[in-house]
Amino acid sequence: MLHFRASKNLVNAKSIIQSSLHTRKSLLWHGYIWPFLCLYSLWLYIYIYSYEEYLASEEWTFLTLVSLITMNALIFLSCQWSVRAKACFTCETKNDIRRAKVIKIIPAPHKGKGELCDLNSARNGEISFFYQKKKYVWDDDKKVFNRLRYPIDMDSRISIFRNSKGLETVNEIKSVQEKYGFNRFDIPVPTFRELFKEHAVAPFFVFQLFCVGLWVMDEYWYYSLFTLFMLVVFESTVVFQRLKTLAEFRTMSIKPYPIYVRRKGRWVTVNSDELLPGDLVSIVRSKEDGGVPCDMVLVNGTCIVNEAMLSGESTPLLKESIHLREGNEELDINGIDKNSLIFGGTKVLQVTPPSKEEAALASDNGCIAYVLRTGFGTAQGKLVRTMVYSTEHVSANNLESFLFILFLLIFAISAAGYVWVKGVENDRKRSKLLLDCILIITSVVPPELPMELSLAVNTSLVALAKFAIFCTEPFRIPFAGKIDVCAFDKTGTLTGENLVVEGVAGIHPDDSKILMKPPEALRDTIQTLAAAHALVRLDDNIVGDPMEKATLEALEWKLDKDDTVIPANQQSQRFQSRSKLQIRRRFQFSSALKRMSSVSTVTTPRGKKTFIAVKGAPETLRQMYAFVPDDYEETFKFFTRRGSRVLALGFKYLQDNMSLEEINDLQRESVENELNFAGFLIFHCPLKEDAVSTLKMLNESSHRVIMITGDNPLTACHVAREVAIVERDVLILDIKEDAENPDELVWKSVDEKIMIPVNPVEPIEPSIFRDYDICITGAALSQYENRPSVKELLRHTWVYARVSPGQKEFILTVLKQAGYVTLMCGDGTNDVGALKQAHIGVALLDGKPEDLKKIAEHHRMQRLKDMFENQLKFTARFNMPPPPPPAAIAHLFPHITQQLQQQNPAAPRRAPAQVDQIAEQLIQDFDDEPPTIKLGDASVAAPFTSKLSNVVAIANIVRQGRCTLVATIQMYKILALNCLISAYTLSVLYLDGIKYDDWQVTISGMLLAVCFLCISKARPLEKLSEQRPQTNIFNFYIILSILGQFAIHIASLIFIVDLVFKHEERKPVDLEGEFEPSLLNTAVYLISLSMQVSTFAINYQGHPFRESLKENTALYYGLLTVGGIAFAGATEFVPELNSMLKLVPLINDFKLKLVGTMLFDFFCAWLIEIIFKFLFANNKPKDIARKTR
Repeated sequence: MLHFRASKNLVNAKSIIQSSLHTRKSLLWHGYIWPFLCLYSLWLYIYIYSYEEYLASEEWTFLTLVSLITMNALIFLSCQWSVRAKACFTCETKNDIRRAKVIKIIPAPHKGKGELCDLNSARNGEISFFYQKKKYVWDDDKKVFNRLRYPIDMDSRISIFRNSKGLETVNEIKSVQEKYGFNRFDIPVPTFRELFKEHAVAPFFVFQLFCVGLWVMDEYWYYSLFTLFMLVVFESTVVFQRLKTLAEFRTMSIKPYPIYVRRKGRWVTVNSDELLPGDLVSIVRSKEDGGVPCDMVLVNGTCIVNEAMLSGESTPLLKESIHLREGNEELDINGIDKNSLIFGGTKVLQVTPPSKEEAALASDNGCIAYVLRTGFGTAQGKLVRTMVYSTEHVSANNLESFLFILFLLIFAISAAGYVWVKGVENDRKRSKLLLDCILIITSVVPPELPMELSLAVNTSLVALAKFAIFCTEPFRIPFAGKIDVCAFDKTGTLTGENLVVEGVAGIHPDDSKILMKPPEALRDTIQTLAAAHALVRLDDNIVGDPMEKATLEALEWKLDKDDTVIPANQQSQRFQSRSKLQIRRRFQFSSALKRMSSVSTVTTPRGKKTFIAVKGAPETLRQMYAFVPDDYEETFKFFTRRGSRVLALGFKYLQDNMSLEEINDLQRESVENELNFAGFLIFHCPLKEDAVSTLKMLNESSHRVIMITGDNPLTACHVAREVAIVERDVLILDIKEDAENPDELVWKSVDEKIMIPVNPVEPIEPSIFRDYDICITGAALSQYENRPSVKELLRHTWVYARVSPGQKEFILTVLKQAGYVTLMCGDGTNDVGALKQAHIGVALLDGKPEDLKKIAEHHRMQRLKDMFENQLKFTARFNMPPPPPPAAIAHLFPHITQQLQQQNPAAPRRAPAQVDQIAEQLIQDFDDEPPTIKLGDASVAAPFTSKLSNVVAIANIVRQGRCTLVATIQMYKILALNCLISAYTLSVLYLDGIKYDDWQVTISGMLLAVCFLCISKARPLEKLSEQRPQTNIFNFYIILSILGQFAIHIASLIFIVDLVFKHEERKPVDLEGEFEPSLLNTAVYLISLSMQVSTFAINYQGHPFRESLKENTALYYGLLTVGGIAFAGATEFVPELNSMLKLVPLINDFKLKLVGTMLFDFFCAWLIEIIFKFLFANNKPKDIARKTR
């Protein structure tokens, strides 16, 4: 028997924080069935046989029965709301894995919903379960469930993949298929009814229905029906949006197509959705609507792929096989073998198969690849799962909302207690008293809260989508309003991808700092530039790294067929006539190694030579030269201080006429040593047009802006100064030159005139941080990683240079642990770890505005076409003539135009302009919906993806984050004040005889619903403010402002009630009587309306974060309308309005005092907000965001 404690987390996964084993009980033994059968029976027995002894009144009969039904309903609903409650009431806990049938899963926050997952037992004894489409398998030795392990997770030696013959037996195929399943994204799409049922049992929706029921019992029929209608419409809209999103997710799976697979020793065709891990497949060029069906490693051959559907990067990439790697080495898919991995969902643009002597090819003559992962286990599958299962809406069910409601409940319970005591004293009917008390308590739980939060976030999603920014995890949007640190990569993020070749330095005979044009350089340097790249030909075009394309263009050479490089024009024919250069093998660039190399064959009249070309970071190649020039350091640092990108070049010749087999046997270590110096290739790195203005805006808006780059520290410091990241003199913390130990560190200035030795064990001198801006290299950072002073060092550092991708992630982790909200902006390839570690990770892609305009136009036309086709189906169904097509798509339906012309020659050939305008308006309405994320919109690397390469995307995200945060805080304030006023009105004033007419409540409810909608639609200001928004509702300013305004409103209400009783006598209060217009009702209703206007107007937060109240025209005129109704009612300016609202006539003296009280209430509440905001609002940034000057 396998026994263990039930509280132990049985699942080894970061996304799952708790799990336990259970078996399901039969329905009768569920916690909401059998106990209540007993209790209902007992209640019925008491009611029939012992009524006088235990109940004795209608009130207690009603109270006990309602309590029983409520408790029963709550326990049943709690099983729908909470997986913990469901496990408690419907399951029995087990400690034995063999006896358990289900496992309870509790995920980490924002990782989806908890579930009770069925445990599955396979024929081979394997126990597993599926959670969020991910399979977990029981490990009998460690007594824990692990994620399903693919072949690469069990044995990743190169020889396993290189020597594979595919799946060779029927039993092996069946076993693998049972273990891994099919290669599909099987996302079920529920019906509207099923999904609406799920929404209808959500806590706030049930609570709203409960409130509607209470209002009906209190005879507010119109208001109740209006509220119910609004609820159903809103939830239906959300359900339709979810159905649309789920349907879109289903289209993300690549349509199955036949593919050659090596099984049972021969090549056969199977559908791509039947591929299994361990299969050997033949890869050919992707068709229009196809793509690579799963993740695989290239075993033989080369191909060019486009990974835009996965990473968002549209630059085609060369993928090379692992054929030449050492068999006993491990497959490093995140490092050296990254360029051998072909991800599912990417498109293969071109293949170069191996020779038939090297491999047994399929009849389609494709490259050979080994299937690593399938279905949801692929990189694309992970992205789809993130989209499907990450939290879709910002939830109100968090600790802050709970404490907020508890705070309001204190007042509500006090008010309900007051009503009960007074009612009992006056011998009121107990059932009516009970209903009133429940209404008071429920009035302070704002049912609109989740709706309002959802509106605020969806508005930001729509706004970001219009800037071509897409978000897969919307819960992160409010974090963007709290950002303390903005970290930027340099190359491709702050600087453009299109580098300009300035020339080659270090080879001029007179002065090594003189730049020579590449075509005029030494012969060996030209050959090095021509050979050291990873460019490839694709359909007569050259594709690859923009920097390498710029180099070849500056060299005036071109890449020809078979990786042959030749001069591009006649001026270089002297070179071509004497030699020919063909690249035979490449060692790809690695960010860890900081270099790349190639092996080429150079053919000259004297024969063939094997030529090695290497390029990389000057610090890296320095160790590889046979002889280093005396001015090596001085030369490359001269250019890096100017902000240039510098690559060192090296070459050497091997023995003559090496065969391809001999070249393939070469090891990288033997190739990249004893090199000859060939100069420095100098690039100018132009900043992106909006880089300076955006970073200036972020600096001025209380953010700490830092740079994290793999580039040279001198280049990084120069660019950092250009974009105002650093402004003072910079000290660089680096390893001492010619140091014997890696812990010999030194502070040095950019010009190296200051040199201060550093001991990493000792605390850092505070004057360093006080007097200088700090840059640190990756090598120096590694000496501080495990030391206490690392947090202080990172808190003061502005530039990180020569850092590895792992160190980028470490920097973001330490800043997060120090309590700072972080943003990381980089590309979707090298910065994945850091982008995922930051609170806000933004992948900047390489799209251009004109490309996006074309895509947007295509989508617009498609929506117009879909809309018109739906119209055609509708008219055909009722045998009506087809409508004329809109002008934009008339050419797509010529047969309809001709048909209309034949039927009625005088009829228009296309829709009139008004119809076109209506169609355009409908499309505009679709654009205002929350965007449905598609593959290609999102990057697998980050929760935020900007399809444009503009740095201003960061400012847009911060704007929307602040806008959402401000909207959320002000919604809490407005709802709190409305709820507190409602609690007072329903308690104290209710006992004085206040009762509203159904129409009064309905009209004010409709107007306020419109105002709430308009709050979330407020647009952010273009300029980011130095002030920071409030990050939470529990601070002195918010609480004191709410209580202060509430006190003013209560004082005004008390004054008006006393004033009323001075003008008319108190009458006996009939709480159960029907509504009758009275001076008391009229006065309180009108001042309550004005209070609601003041609550919105005073607590609306506009500048400096969003447009002001006046600029938010819909809300402004909405509040003017409600205020106008209150003022018109108080002055009887429009008698018909007073008659409709059932208001009684007012004498002039009372009118003046009522209007004066309204004005007093408004201005005093406004004054309270201003004073407490001035005294207690904390708009200051955290210490890290302040620059010391």
